[in-house]
Amino acid sequence: MSPEVKKITDRNMMYECLKRLFTRKPVYLKTKEFNIETSSFVFNEKGIVFTVAEPVTEDNVNLYIRNGKEIILARVLITSRSGTEHKCSVSEMLIMELPRKEDRISASAAQSANIYISDIISDYTLKVNFDDNKRRIIALKDDIEEKLGKKYDRVKIYAVSDQKNDSRMEYFFRERKPYFIRNISERCDNDEQYKYYVEHIYPEEREANRRMVSEIAVPFLYRYMLPFGYLRVNGVNPLSDEDYSFLKKNGMSISTFFTNDTSIIKSSTDRVVVTDLSMTGLGVVFRERVLIKHFREESLIIFTVFLPDKKTAVLMCQVKNITILKNAVYRVGCVILNFDAIGEVNYSEYLESKGISTEVAGE
Repeated sequence: MSPEVKKITDRNMMYECLKRLFTRKPVYLKTKEFNIETSSFVFNEKGIVFTVAEPVTEDNVNLYIRNGKEIILARVLITSRSGTEHKCSVSEMLIMELPRKEDRISASAAQSANIYISDIISDYTLKVNFDDNKRRIIALKDDIEEKLGKKYDRVKIYAVSDQKNDSRMEYFFRERKPYFIRNISERCDNDEQYKYYVEHIYPEEREANRRMVSEIAVPFLYRYMLPFGYLRVNGVNPLSDEDYSFLKKNGMSISTFFTNDTSIIKSSTDRVVVTDLSMTGLGVVFRERVLIKHFREESLIIFTVFLPDKKTAVLMCQVKNITILKNAVYRVGCVILNFDAIGEVNYSEYLESKGISTEVAGE
């Protein structure tokens, strides 16, 4: 659910907020890629002056603070620059209530327990792996399409290295499960898969493909969680439940092959320190700039969390925010989307041992 947003445009109210809160709390500059903590922030009768590690090229930027359960964001216009110092005026402010959803194990507790992540791969580094093995990927795709083409009217293997993600791949990034359109001509408006297919996939089909009345598509999942392609089969007549079962098994076999073949998909052995963790999210920090290659806002990422007593958990997360602190430390916040089965037990048992609830809101 999106947070309720309160807009402030009254100049006196904005000035009071800047004077009372922004001058007393850490202020962050929000950019397309990072949130950067300002080195200094001053507000007086001449306006706002802030400094950051590097010059800001955009004229319209956002500055924000966290005030308890609220995020207060100021939309400002930069009026002049001098090196890393920026003078600006405020146009409006937004107040959003974004409370922490649950307790987390603190940074000091996590670091003292030497908890870290490794075996890291994201959706975009996975694509790089496929690009580096393009010839081999094409040969594998051709082989699978040829074999299944003897049984079905149309077969297509899609991999993340092929092109910009299509509507099917966008669906699998969100749902991560197969779909079965038995007959496109039979309306199923209460079926979410059918509704998505009719609204987003079918309109993009070429005229020749519209002869096909049935479709089964199965995602390929790295570590059975992160989508990296899919198998699609179409029929001029309705496909059957037996076809659906058969193709799901094929998809699982392909997922297993790529998960186990480390010559194609290479996860990183870098270690990144965990600062805080809960059942729905965790944070990591690092100073080495090279490690930022693993993280982009809104990207999907898989890694292994190394817990005390040699226990581990494989997690798939979405990167929600990347902040550069003024001491040149990167802080990354992730929301947890999935666990491996044994890892979920290890992870929840560790949280419970520290007195942290493992119940997820809404369940």
